[in-house]
Amino acid sequence: MTQFQFPPRSTRGSIMGFSWGQIGMAVAGVICLVIAANLLAAGCQGTAGGMLLAALVLLTVGLLRLRGRRVTEWAPIIAGALTQRAVRQDRYRGGVFAATPGSTHLHLPGPAAGYRWLPAVAADGLTEVGLLHHRRENTVTAALLCAGSNLVLADMSVQQQRLSAWADVLNLLGTEYADGGLARWALTARAVPDAGNRAQRYLVQAAVDTDTPAYRSLAELTAGAAPSTQRHEVYLSVVFDTKKLSAEIADAGGTDAAIATVVLDKLGGVRAAVGEAGVDTVGWLTPRQYAAVLRTQFDPEDQPHVDMRTATTAGVAPHMAGPIAAESVGWSSYRHDSGFSQTLWVYEMPRQPVAMTWMTALFTRTAGRRAVTVVAEPVPAQLAQLATRRDKVARAGDEITKRKMRLVRTAREDDEARSVEQVDREQAAGHVRYRYAIVVTVTAGSEEQLRHDVRAIKRVLGRTGCQAVVLYGEQDQGFVAGALPLARGLKPMRGWMA
Repeated sequence: MTQFQFPPRSTRGSIMGFSWGQIGMAVAGVICLVIAANLLAAGCQGTAGGMLLAALVLLTVGLLRLRGRRVTEWAPIIAGALTQRAVRQDRYRGGVFAATPGSTHLHLPGPAAGYRWLPAVAADGLTEVGLLHHRRENTVTAALLCAGSNLVLADMSVQQQRLSAWADVLNLLGTEYADGGLARWALTARAVPDAGNRAQRYLVQAAVDTDTPAYRSLAELTAGAAPSTQRHEVYLSVVFDTKKLSAEIADAGGTDAAIATVVLDKLGGVRAAVGEAGVDTVGWLTPRQYAAVLRTQFDPEDQPHVDMRTATTAGVAPHMAGPIAAESVGWSSYRHDSGFSQTLWVYEMPRQPVAMTWMTALFTRTAGRRAVTVVAEPVPAQLAQLATRRDKVARAGDEITKRKMRLVRTAREDDEARSVEQVDREQAAGHVRYRYAIVVTVTAGSEEQLRHDVRAIKRVLGRTGCQAVVLYGEQDQGFVAGALPLARGLKPMRGWMA
């Protein structure tokens, strides 16, 4: 049986495992201790006691970890959340309450506020393709609806073949299409209640003889299962950088229509590559289909009405994709129209070897409405080599320093060093290095139900070996990254830091 071994999350900081924030806190604490000693020698006991207390607080804050993060990492999050509340940007009003209600603009909250629809028609001249253009970030986003077959029930050889083919797709997306303007991509797998009961509709449409006992039995079975059935949908979102495509866009005319033409040509190659990997695709979402996905994520109670619409009125009007109202509820949840959501970040993968289907439980043993998103960004080859070289040099320096100071080297540090060597060998063999993040967004109709569903998700993640934390203070950003097929959620690369 093929197994996978994920490298441990790096614990190496700037110096000896400590970040610059922690080092600054420790230095400030030591300075306070020195000042307290001088004041105590001068007879100022009250002031010396205050400086001593400040030193203890600084040293404790610099070394303490809270809910999976260093306390120094919480500082910008808390500052950002307090600033949002102070300027009242933690609340959003769309629809009729928007600045330009009824316009063709797309109204989305938070980091997704800059998107606008870009008119685009496929090569057949009839099918529209939903392209979201973010002018400030110079990106164009599209979403491909996938309909893959069951991997768990397939033979072992078939599973290995599919995974090998998907690995080829990842390398292709990270090399050819990255050079061709692909900035990042994301896989979003969402589970929603099957209010339209697709199984029952398929039975009615496909049945030849409806008078047999077998048909009546199946009809009763599918009708009875309607309240508890779920529909699983998988979207591959791709984001293209218009700056990298500037030459092609200029040759095509430099207009919005030129941008759409260039991106549509790239989308055809992406869909062909995914199809060659054995993943069936339905097609790129049209503006109304794309808007329906966004709208039903913001308003879960609207899902049955959207599902039951006829072919001529399917989907949602593109300018109505956003919520009517949304706001952050405390530090741990996000309220949007008829739903409450909480987003978790999987900050460490399983430490033990896992099988190919190790995430099956997350998709099959959880009830309720949830979305699992893997967002990935290919790292340019030259930048990846520099990052790997930096890691190897830094770890070698840490090892020499610890040897001189006679400090203990832990088994985790040995595993991290081996993982750096493994990444170096994989890059030398031609594999693409990725930056990636996994976020899980759970949505419910009430806060009580949300807490229940989140506990169930945490139990499943724990059994699979993953470690996850709630994105406290960042739930609005977490919802955009985890629940919406927009391929967001990664910090931009700066300099040579991969």
